[in-house]
Parts: sequence; structure tokens; C-alpha cells
Amino acid sequence: MRKPYSHWILCILAGLLLLSACGPAATAIPQPAATPIPATVTPAPPTDTPVPPTATPQPTATPTAELTAAPVPDTSLPADWVTFTDEARGLVFHHPTTWDVTAPFEENLTALFEQAEDEIAGESYQTILRQLLDTPGALNLFVALGFLFDDPTVADSHFVSNFTAIVVPSDGLTLDRYAGIVSDQMGSLDSFSIQSAQVESGLRPGGLDVASLRYTIDGAAFYGLPAGTQIDGWQVGLYDADADRLLILSLTGIESNFPALDEMFRTLIYHLEFE
Repeated sequence: MRKPYSHWILCILAGLLLLSACGPAATAIPQPAATPIPATVTPAPPTDTPVPPTATPQPTATPTAELTAAPVPDTSLPADWVTFTDEARGLVFHHPTTWDVTAPFEENLTALFEQAEDEIAGESYQTILRQLLDTPGALNLFVALGFLFDDPTVADSHFVSNFTAIVVPSDGLTLDRYAGIVSDQMGSLDSFSIQSAQVESGLRPGGLDVASLRYTIDGAAFYGLPAGTQIDGWQVGLYDADADRLLILSLTGIESNFPALDEMFRTLIYHLEFE
């Protein structure tokens, strides 16, 4: 018997059924009527007036611009990265040593909770951990949780950059439909603003497609951070080898820190192994 999904997964599936049942009816597009073109008579020159010969211009050589190759993104795996493995789901993550990546077991999160109390003045991270520990079944959805404690801006922003990994059955959900439904759900929240939601290629070896959603979060409204604090987010969804499971990766961080986080996340996504 399949375990129940969290509320937002149920909302995604319900939204999928609603969209498939209530799609807009096709509207016939009227074709423009043909417009008659009047014939134009060209008068012939007088017979007694000589017609001067017309010189035919010769084509001039057009210089050919040299093609400039587009820069190739660096997809190499940094030598100092370490590995996190979830053998039960056949998942392998590579990540920088500065990130604390852990399986979502209560004992692991308790240790992180104690670390947060020692190193972080703000309450936002501790609140997230309490919610995970106190919500029945919440931890069953997560494969990995990653936190960037080693960040000098934490003391000022009271926010820890983090990423989460969740695996759920795909149930035939296409990537573009997933991106659209999650975009609609996020966009309906007052604290969220969707920047883009699309299917992209090039983030995985062989050009495999992924669903990619970019969004921003009002840090003051959602996390209780200082007014004007913007949190940037990037969520990526990708299939396993048989397209039976969907891996959902979400990254959030302070706006000023996000370019470096973005680069790290790209490398992590490219090199993760999902059987």
C-alpha cells in the first residue's frame, strides 16, 4: 500500500486532473479573405526613342564574419568535493565540504539543531527543524537536507542557505506539466513571486530535460527576517532512468549570495547519480 503524500503533492495531482478535465475548448481562427490584385499595364516606350542599354551590376564580395564558438560551461567535478549516498533510492550527491548534507533521520537533525543553537542567532533555521521533527510523516519524503553553516553572512541575515531533495512517484506527470502546476501553486502564495517555469536541457549529461522553476520569497513575510530581505529560490525536477520516480531539488539563499549558490547547484545537478 502506497504511503500518503504530503498535502502539496496531493494538490499537484488534483490540479493535474482539474487541468486535464477543464481545458479550454478549441477556437476556430478565421482565415483572411483573398484580396484581388488589379492588373497593372506598363506602357511601352515610343518606337522612335532609343532605349539605352542597362548595365547589370556585378555582385560584390561580402566579407564573411568568423563564427565565434559559444562558451562551454565547466561541468568538471571539483576535486575537493565529497559524496553523500542514499543507497535505498540509488542516489549519489557530490557537494562542497563547506555544506553539511545529511539524511533526514531524527538523530541527524537533532545534532544539526544543537549546532544551529550554538552558531545561529536567528530563529528561522530552528523553526524549520522543529517543523520537520514535529510534522508526522514529513521526514519520509526527504532524501537529503543540505545546509551552508560556513557562511559569514548568516550572523547578519539570520538565514542559512539550504537545499532539499525529495523523491516521489512520477505517476505519469510530465516535466512541463509539473513546472506549470508548481508555478501556479507557488504563485498563489503572497510571499512568493515566480520568475520562470520551464523545461530546460543542458543541466544533465546528454542534454536530458529537467523542469526548472526560479522564484523569489519575501524573507520578512515568510521567514520573519528583516524587512527588505529577499530569498532567491531554484527548484529542479528530474526523472530517474525509467521515469518512474521524480527527484525534486530545491535551493534557497539570500539574494546577494545566490550567484555562487547557483553555480554550486548546477554542478551538483549535473553530477548527481539517480538510478
